[in-house]
Amino acid sequence: MSQGRDDSGRFTETVSDQDVLKVFDYYDDPVLTVQEVADGLRQFGKQMTNEGVRNRLGRMHEEGLVERKQFGARAVGWWANVAPELDPDTAERVEFWRESDEWTEL
Repeated sequence: MSQGRDDSGRFTETVSDQDVLKVFDYYDDPVLTVQEVADGLRQFGKQMTNEGVRNRLGRMHEEGLVERKQFGARAVGWWANVAPELDPDTAERVEFWRESDEWTEL
């Protein structure tokens, strides 16, 4: 069995859609290229080829998670439609403070 494949020989997903969405949150620029997304994933310790990123973004586009714009013959910019989900501990803290009397609105 080769790396990244299950017992049936199918590829297993090691990078989640949430991992990809985190990359958009990581960069200051809201519109990213495939190369920037791949580089951002490496910052989080995830490996994915540019082709893999392009395919994933295409699927995520079909699901409404990201949008794209063609800027030239081969230049495409991508941006997230949704923010990454909070991890359970952070979500619990946010909920606690939201319901707290100590929470003040600006």
